[in-house]
Formats: sequence, C-alpha cells, structure tokens
Amino acid sequence: MTTRAAQDQYRRLEEFLELLKKSPDFASGQSLAKRAGISRSAVWKQVRRLRQCGYSIESLHGMGYRLASGTTHPVPWELGRILKTSFVGKGRIVYRDSADSTQNIAIALAEKHEDVHGAVAIAEQQNSGRGRMKRRWLSPRGGVWLSVVLKPSIPTAASTMLPFVAALAVCDAVRQRTGLLATLKWPNDVMVGGKKAAGILLDLSAEAETVNYAVIGIGINANVDTSRMKIDDREGRPAITSLKEELGGRDVNRLELARLLLENLERFYGMLESGGGPEKIVAEWRRRSDMLGKKVSVVQAQQGKKAAAVEGVAADINDDGSLLLKTKSGDVNVVSGDVHVSY
Repeated sequence: MTTRAAQDQYRRLEEFLELLKKSPDFASGQSLAKRAGISRSAVWKQVRRLRQCGYSIESLHGMGYRLASGTTHPVPWELGRILKTSFVGKGRIVYRDSADSTQNIAIALAEKHEDVHGAVAIAEQQNSGRGRMKRRWLSPRGGVWLSVVLKPSIPTAASTMLPFVAALAVCDAVRQRTGLLATLKWPNDVMVGGKKAAGILLDLSAEAETVNYAVIGIGINANVDTSRMKIDDREGRPAITSLKEELGGRDVNRLELARLLLENLERFYGMLESGGGPEKIVAEWRRRSDMLGKKVSVVQAQQGKKAAAVEGVAADINDDGSLLLKTKSGDVNVVSGDVHVSY
C-alpha cells in the first residue's frame, strides 16, 4: 500500500470513529453505513480496524455498536490531537500496522519531499528493523517504533549530537511516564536496571558543511516480552528489558509515551539548534548517565580484522560525542563501539 493510500484509509477510519463518538448509545450497522456513506460490510471492516488500533467497541445483536473506550496505541489522529509541539509530528505522521522499517519510510519521505521537517513514521511492528552497525532490531507488537525526519540548520560536525538528543528525549519520556529510573549508556542506549530498554539509530544525508536531512530512528521496548528474544550479555544474563517487565507486568500507555518522547525530542533539538550547542547537550547527557567513572570494556570492530577490546575507566564524553577512556597506557578517545559496563 502506498503512503497516500494508507493515509486515505486512516482518514476514513478517523471519520468513522467520530461517528461512533457522536453516538450517545449503540448505533446500528445500518445507521452507521448510511451516515458514513459505506456498505454494511464496510462498517464491520472499520470496526475491526478500530479494534486492531486498540479501541474497545462493544457489539450487541439487534442494537449495533458502541465505543466503550479509547486507545493507548500511538495512532496518528490521537497523537496529533494531544501533541504539544511546534513542528515535530505536526506536518505529517505516517502510521503502519506493520512495516519493514520506519527508518526506510522516513528516509523515503526525506528524499521525495521538501516540507518534511518534523515528519514522523510509526509502526506497530517492524519486520526488518535496524539497529546500530547494521544489526537487526527486533520490533514485535507492544513497542514504540518510530522515526523522525529533521532538516537541521546545524553544522555537519554537530550532527553527531543528534543521537544524544534522541537518547535524552527517550530517557526523560520513560522517567516521566513510568517513574522508572532510566539512565544513559554511551553511545545511544537507554537503560533500566542495568539492561537495555531502548536504542537510537541515525541516518544522515550531508554534503560538506550542509546537512540535507537526518532521520532518527527510536525503538522502545514498552510492552514487549523480551524473554522470547533471548538476547544475553557476555556473562549470560539478560541484556535487554521492557518497561512493562520493569513495572511488574503493568502495561505502559504507548500513546502518552510517544507524545512525551516527541515533545522532549523537539525540546532537546531546539537546545542544540538555537545556541546551546553540543556542550549543553553533553552536559544534560552526563546528568542522566550512570556509567561515567566506572570500568568499561569497549569492543571496536575493525574492517578486515578481529574486533578489538579497549578497557579502562569511562572518564567523560567529549563535545563531539566521543567517549574519553582512561586506560593503563593513557587517555583514549573512542568514536564508536559496543560498551560493557562493570556495574
């Protein structure tokens, strides 16, 4: 389905939802069909789609349908209604029940359209989600999987701060919505209880000192069962977690979580773009990290060579986003790699 066809489908779905909201009690399928200008079978299809979107719709034989409760899914019409931003999510929100990757959708938008600053792509599940270093990112139903298009007016060198901006936004959104003490691990992991709960991916198009566009991909394990993913750390312990698991099995309202995430993203992005610069972003990142001062091992992949590990103390984050590592042989600035922290 094309983007335009999908948008038209969800626009019609929103219009049908409004009919249910305006009905004080049960509305018959016949009356809904007449008011919506569709067939009786199309009414059932719309009801089924709304249920898939998380709405509770009661049905009684001979009486029809009634909207019992709203949704906690990050559907575009609900998200757009509650979102308090000036540009993120305001121009365009593309929503899919299933997609290969929201990153691919967002990149296609950025390549084809000029007016996509702040556009958001959201999927209930991703079939080919990507993580850092071309790894697969498992994205089953229950998570928050989205990508945001930005057209920054910042120097290309400052674009290294964009994953830090996104990590700050996720960290604060998780804290605000759940009360969990989310923390940050370099370079772009959001941790809860020493396990990864969210990750960030950046795709950048730039020429010399000009950034054409940046697409920030964000994945949050909100209401996901991570026990089925079987991802362990090098000691054999679970390396990932979900917010639901950390809350003792209580579901997170993903609509509200997505709202907070996008609002925080705009706030921290504004801090970077309007003069706060990398120094301010790094300072905010330090305040939310619990890895600085701890012993770490950084595994760096080298093309054509076996991955090498550098061990030392995570001393600081430089203004370019690199990690300052104090090792036995002296200070080392690490630009990329996988970090294992000795908590």
